[in-house]
Amino acid sequence: MATREAIQKCTADGTDIGSCSAERCKVPTDPLPDWVPARRRAIGERIRSTRLHRNLTQEALAERAGGLDRKTISRIENGVMSPVLDHLLLIADALDVPLATLVRES
Repeated sequence: MATREAIQKCTADGTDIGSCSAERCKVPTDPLPDWVPARRRAIGERIRSTRLHRNLTQEALAERAGGLDRKTISRIENGVMSPVLDHLLLIADALDVPLATLVRES
C-alpha cells in the first residue's frame, strides 16, 4: 500500500500527481513537434536500406529479430509507428549493426 501511495505522489512537492505544478510532472498534451515524425521516418528508411543491403525481406528480418511480425517491420520502416526500444535492439542485432547506426542523425 505504501508503494502505491508513493507512486501517486509527486517527488517535487509531495502533492498528488494530478495537481502537481512542477514542470517535470506535466504530461505533454500537444501533438508531437514536426521533427519527431520526420526522425521516425529517417530511422525507418535507414532500417529498410540496411535490410535491403543485407538482401533480407521484411519477413526474414522479422524472423531474425526474435519473431517480430512482418507488419511491425513494415510500419517501422514506413515511419507509421513509433518503435519501442526493445524492437529497435532486436532489429539492430538481426541486421548485425550497432543501434546507433540506425538511429543516428544524418
